[in-house]
Amino acid sequence: MAKGQPLQYHVLWVDEEEDQWSFVETARRYNLIVHQYHSWTEAREVLDLHFNAFSAIVLDGRSVIRHGEEADPDFLYQAVREMQNLFSEHEESLPWYVLSTGTAPDFEKTLRRVSMGSREEKIPIWGELYYRKGDDLSKLCEIMRRAASNRKPNKVGRMYKEVFDVMKSYFDNESIGTMLDILVALHYPEDHRDFDPVLYYTQLRRILEHLFRAANKLGIIPDMVLGNNDKVNLSNSSLYLSGRDVNVGGGRIMRYGQPGDSFFPQVQAQIVKSILVVANKNSHTTELDHQEASVIRDYYNSTHSNNLLFGYALQLCDVIVWFGHAVEHNPIKAAPSSQSISRSTPAANSNSSQRHHYNHHHRRNNRNNNIINNK
Repeated sequence: MAKGQPLQYHVLWVDEEEDQWSFVETARRYNLIVHQYHSWTEAREVLDLHFNAFSAIVLDGRSVIRHGEEADPDFLYQAVREMQNLFSEHEESLPWYVLSTGTAPDFEKTLRRVSMGSREEKIPIWGELYYRKGDDLSKLCEIMRRAASNRKPNKVGRMYKEVFDVMKSYFDNESIGTMLDILVALHYPEDHRDFDPVLYYTQLRRILEHLFRAANKLGIIPDMVLGNNDKVNLSNSSLYLSGRDVNVGGGRIMRYGQPGDSFFPQVQAQIVKSILVVANKNSHTTELDHQEASVIRDYYNSTHSNNLLFGYALQLCDVIVWFGHAVEHNPIKAAPSSQSISRSTPAANSNSSQRHHYNHHHRRNNRNNNIINNK
């Protein structure tokens, strides 16, 4: 997302028919991205897997329960019942609406039945339940936009918009979701009493892993430093971006730029180092082993506070914003063409005074990151 562009909200829509009413196009004008599914079972699976990605749900008055079946007169009953179960499991409700021609048999009766209870109570917050296809598209989109902006994850997204703008450009969706989960728990602790900071400490390392992968893809970190077998060496990547020597094996040491050069400024280098070493000074992986997890668990059990994790998350936000600014506004520094030095180690050449230094050209890594597509 371009800097300064309004936030976009994602809407899950279930309707087996093609969009003859141009709902998708109308929604786009309100910065709503509509994802249409042609059966409830397909939509339910996506909703369960990517619950926090969506800000609203729109149901047809009569649609298909399972792919390949005919439209079911009980569609709305079943969809609403299962949707309420998902809300209970995720401990949060999404604004939901019915968009229909209203011509199905007993439609008014069905609408009254599904609107009773919790949905009826939400009218002051979410708006009315039913909107007519064709006539009410703009009205529905305006209502959804307003309701979506009041969701707590979306409020947090606006608070940290610059962070998430950078993450959407260089990180995967899982990293974005992790950072959002942590920040929502920070700002709304009353809704996340079961928040486990030990589990999320591993997730912070994974966000750093994707920062290093992005740096590799941009040509900042060489493949040999990043790691092999599709595993990122967190320690080596951190040392390299901090301007430290990195032993890449085979008697060779690599570093970023000439002696004294560093990609990370001193503060960013220290933040990254601190996140990696709090449990293990030789961290090479995102995963915590039993001993490492015990160190962090003991700490949190003694303090009964999430502040350490939240502090690291906020510091990492600053690193992410700095990273986005660096690669956007300092292309020479971000992707030096002849800055990395490789040299023989004393072990490989006992006469250290005769060691030869030479430039190692950065090459862009063409590996594709696996992105979770929130349909």
